[in-house]
Amino acid sequence: MSRTRLLTVVGVLLMLTSCLLPCLTFWNGITLPDQDPTPEAIQQENAEALAFEQSFENSMWIAAALAILGLAAFIYAWKHRRRPTRVQGTK
Repeated sequence: MSRTRLLTVVGVLLMLTSCLLPCLTFWNGITLPDQDPTPEAIQQENAEALAFEQSFENSMWIAAALAILGLAAFIYAWKHRRRPTRVQGTK
């Protein structure tokens, strides 16, 4: 496998991963609130919501970094790809 093809595959995979990471983090943080919460339960839910918000923000930063790396790898591979050469005498 050539280096440009490998970088193209890695770039696309990094960009796909950057799209899926926030979705998976968000999906894992979904919970239903209590129907009749006590004050302690409300405090617990607020603490969990704050922790979820921080983890989601971290996953967004990681996803942005992965997307930038993937895009850079894809652009590098695109600029350095080999084009087929034509042989003289053929159409």
